[in-house]
Amino acid sequence: MEILIIKLGAMGDVLRMTSILRPLKEKYEGARIAWVTKKESEKLLEGNPYVDEIMLIGDAVKKTEGRDFGLVLSFDDEEDACALASGVGSKKIIGAYLKGGKSVYTEDSAFWFDMGLISRYGKAEADRRKAANRRTYQDIHFSILGLKDPASYPPILVLSEEEKRFVERFAERHGIGKEDGVVGVNTGAGGRWQDKKLSVQQTVELIDSIREKTGAKILLFGGPGEEERNRDILKGAQAGVIDAGCGNSVREFAALVGLCDVLISSDSLAMHIGIALKKSVVAFFYPTSAAEIELYGKGAKIIAGGESYCSYQAVCAHPPEWDIVKMADAAISLL
Repeated sequence: MEILIIKLGAMGDVLRMTSILRPLKEKYEGARIAWVTKKESEKLLEGNPYVDEIMLIGDAVKKTEGRDFGLVLSFDDEEDACALASGVGSKKIIGAYLKGGKSVYTEDSAFWFDMGLISRYGKAEADRRKAANRRTYQDIHFSILGLKDPASYPPILVLSEEEKRFVERFAERHGIGKEDGVVGVNTGAGGRWQDKKLSVQQTVELIDSIREKTGAKILLFGGPGEEERNRDILKGAQAGVIDAGCGNSVREFAALVGLCDVLISSDSLAMHIGIALKKSVVAFFYPTSAAEIELYGKGAKIIAGGESYCSYQAVCAHPPEWDIVKMADAAISLL
């Protein structure tokens, strides 16, 4: 049996979707899984022992032509993803597809898509349902697919031997020993979500609070476009914070997260990487839902105060009220 998974983005969503792979292989013994995604997410699937074939969305129509899939799992609401799900030869589709030129979804996947952009109820009701939801992403999708025990199947990210050597060289260069406790700090969130992140000053307070109470090495993470922000954090914090850099590839970034014992992160790709690498994660939330995130018993969730929690506003009408001391104490307790 061939199974086709269509999940294009965002990158963190692609990574957390990998939690379904092993139980799918267990349910459908001997199944071969092909995954359609975007170029930026392809690297997150490399080396995954449960993915037999990776296709990019631009090539997928040609590569699936003439093939008959026993099951198509279409968990992306983008039009090209829905079109592919409708056009490919399949015995069964679960998820989103095109019907009469409109993106719709199967009834068995309704709990998820009723909260999304193509909700049959419209945006206002979709947003209300999303804010009211208390089930994790894994619990919802395992239920849709008839899979059991979602809390036992974390996402999968496999580091290569070269990536492990890259981290060993980094650790040696920065004096990080095998017995050192390492706390990763990732308080940015890219350009879109202004109220997912901590400010420079709040990040400095967080770092200094951890350093005053522990002997942990602090590793500061950042992504493209956050160089100036991280320079300001490094200037403001006590000496000795290790700069992980902002120009790493996604695989190098993941490898460096693998160096950490504890990762403090916004609801971002870094958080999903930390979870997939089975790190203890202190994840903080404001405009997005904390309920959706499964930490597999290895972390803590910090929700900011404020009336815009779970509003999914890029810039919130009511700014978040962060408890930095609570965040630092959560990380220290996990060391």
